[in-house]
Amino acid sequence: MAPLSVLRRDEKGRHSVVRVVTTDSHSDVESGTRHSSEQAMTEWSPTRHELLIMITLSIISLMVALDACIIVTSLSAMVTDLGGNTTQGFWIGTSYLLVNAVTMPFIASLSNIFGRPLCLVAALIFFTAGTLTCSLAHNVGTMLAGRSIQGVGGGGIVVLSLIIFTDIVPLRHRPKWYGTVLGAWSLGTCLGPIMGGLIAENTTWRWVFYVMFPFCAFGLVAVPALLTLAPRTATIYEKLGRVDWVGSALFTGSATAFLVAVSWGGSQHPWGSAATLVPLCLGLAGLVATAVWEAYFAKKPFLRKSLFWRLSSVATYFCGAIQGLVIYGQLYYGPLYFLSVKGYSPTKAGLALFPVMFTLVPGSIITGALVTRLNNYRWAIWTGWVLCAVGSGLTVLWDLNTPVWQWVITLIIVGLGHGTILNAQNFASQAMCPPGEEGAAAGMYGFMRQFGTALGVGIGGSAFQNVMARKLEWEGLPLSLADNAEAFVQTLRRMPDDAPEKLRILGAYVYGFHGVLGVYVGAAGLAFFVSLLIQHYDMNKAIETEHKLQENRASRMLAGAGGGGGSAIITPMRRRGS
Repeated sequence: MAPLSVLRRDEKGRHSVVRVVTTDSHSDVESGTRHSSEQAMTEWSPTRHELLIMITLSIISLMVALDACIIVTSLSAMVTDLGGNTTQGFWIGTSYLLVNAVTMPFIASLSNIFGRPLCLVAALIFFTAGTLTCSLAHNVGTMLAGRSIQGVGGGGIVVLSLIIFTDIVPLRHRPKWYGTVLGAWSLGTCLGPIMGGLIAENTTWRWVFYVMFPFCAFGLVAVPALLTLAPRTATIYEKLGRVDWVGSALFTGSATAFLVAVSWGGSQHPWGSAATLVPLCLGLAGLVATAVWEAYFAKKPFLRKSLFWRLSSVATYFCGAIQGLVIYGQLYYGPLYFLSVKGYSPTKAGLALFPVMFTLVPGSIITGALVTRLNNYRWAIWTGWVLCAVGSGLTVLWDLNTPVWQWVITLIIVGLGHGTILNAQNFASQAMCPPGEEGAAAGMYGFMRQFGTALGVGIGGSAFQNVMARKLEWEGLPLSLADNAEAFVQTLRRMPDDAPEKLRILGAYVYGFHGVLGVYVGAAGLAFFVSLLIQHYDMNKAIETEHKLQENRASRMLAGAGGGGGSAIITPMRRRGS
């Protein structure tokens, strides 16, 4: 039986190792160790330094979520002023999500080599540069470039926020404390459409990007000062040698081609056209080639196959992708329903999503606290998917005459379901991964959720346009209305309410919404059944990471101001030289 050590942290956050006196009884040692480990995990609390890092990550996560959703209700004004068309407007939103997703795994891999602080600061610089480009854009081309640059930065911020928690917080307590980041992300997701509507109605759309600069400034100051996680020491040559350049290039290019094909397939180009099939086939072939390279040829693979060895892990990542698809689709098509069918203003359409925020934010925080207390995440995942499926089913009932109380109750159920899933499912992936790979699991889950979001843009758009076009054809109306559904909202508002043509067009909108929302019902139902494959794993795992939080002048000042109480983590004492 190997001796044990206790890693204790004093009031200033310093760590020291104290030996545990073992007994001759194997059962006594095992029982005592388990009890001590659970007690240590239960008593853990962050130092003030760690708490300020969490708050910093929450604030910049709020910025990224706000940026992704604020254009939902301001996109029409943006496209009109820039002289763009519906297709170009579609890509202003899609380009951000696409780049966001495909760059996440590579950024996560780089942070393992070059350190979390350097990569997070780089992500903030990319986001700031992209925001500046967007705010100064006078044509759609410049806007698309800015949104793509923003996407690199936003993807880095999201995935690194997940990974940094694996470096500073024991797994048992991550659901509770990561609730601060999820709450901020959820708040930004729900406030974005409201702010976008207010900006579109009262001032220039450029304020959509101006409001990001205070967040950027805060991040660029706070992250270097507070995030003092140091990776293992190595030369630049050694670090560059650890980068999986071939695998990263294969994956990024293939994933981009695949998502581009899915994004415009069935909407901008027919699914059977060369414009769709060529990038789709190339993307799939490239992803297969990436998997082969990572499994058999890469010396330092950036995608770890050990994360997918368990069926339970695969189910968790799959459900993460489905949630990204469903939540973004509902937050996109919800405001469009209120803008078109209900005739709401952009501000009122954004406010209509308040019931989602009312339950999603506290739901994610409360779920995190309960998962930590109960050491069990499965009940939350299953409950969340049931609520999502029921809420999604109720949205299919929306029509021209849906009363306020009905859609409010529906959105409350949807928000509660997503809030419950967001926290529990994330940390399930970390509980079931091999020891020491929690950071890689966090990065993979973040990517899969964002991949689902980008995938959902194309799937949702294709479903809505095709179903709406079928109804238009039955009514003898121009099929082009389905391709320009968002732009036509302004024309629709100017038509008399009792005009027969307007009622027929509104009926086509409702039919299109039923089609796309039906897709989300099916996706949520499928995710629930897949989630039944997720098994329970103990969350009492010690932190195993190469990235250690170091003291600097700022952290010493914080500790001197009264940084948090002590904590202990029980870990096996490694033999010297092992």
